[in-house]
Amino acid sequence: MKLEKLNFDLPEIPSLNIADVISRFISEQQKKEEEIFTSALRIKADPPIKGEITKGKVRWRGIRIVQYNDGFKYTKWLEQRGKQISPKIVFTCTIGNGQTRVMG
Repeated sequence: MKLEKLNFDLPEIPSLNIADVISRFISEQQKKEEEIFTSALRIKADPPIKGEITKGKVRWRGIRIVQYNDGFKYTKWLEQRGKQISPKIVFTCTIGNGQTRVMG
């Protein structure tokens, strides 16, 4: 059996622009967060917000964003007068073996 030499170029691997990847990840997470919070304002708030969500409507209902940072864990949720009205959004970052992972 005779071995033949294959002559062809390997496809070029596209360069990975880490800034674009991070920017897209953050944008997607912000969109998910907005959907979760909008749903909470329209369903769980007392009274629920109808129509356009404005700063005045949110303040009048006593709603605020709570953010809690514990080392590599970041948690965010909505509260209305001390009562949680949205699911908690948790971001966890782990660093190990020269790699960093962010979980949203």
